[in-house]
Amino acid sequence: MIGKNTVPIMTIHKSKGLEYKTIIFLGLEDAAFFRFTDQREEDTAAFFVALSRAKNTLHFTFSKVRPFGRFSNQDRKIIADFYQALHDSGVVESKNHATSLEVIM
Repeated sequence: MIGKNTVPIMTIHKSKGLEYKTIIFLGLEDAAFFRFTDQREEDTAAFFVALSRAKNTLHFTFSKVRPFGRFSNQDRKIIADFYQALHDSGVVESKNHATSLEVIM
C-alpha cells in the first residue's frame, strides 16, 4: 500500500482541506513569516489554516539559531501575536519554553 508507515510533509497551503491526528509545525519563527509586516492578514490566515489541520494534537518547534542566510538568528517578536493567541486560548502546554509548544485540542 502506497503511503503506509509514512509521514506526509507539506506546506501550510498544500495541507488546506486535510486533517491529521497530529500536526508538527517546524520553525514557528519570524523567518517563516518573513513578510508578516507587509501581509499581516494573509499570514495570520495561513497560521490558522495550519492550526486547523490538527484533530487532536499540534506541536510547534522553534529555534534561536538556524544556520542559513540573513535569518541565522531567529526570533518571535514579529509574530508575537501568534504566540499570544496560543497562550490566551488556554490550550497550550509548554514542554520546554526554549524549543517547543504543544497544543492539546
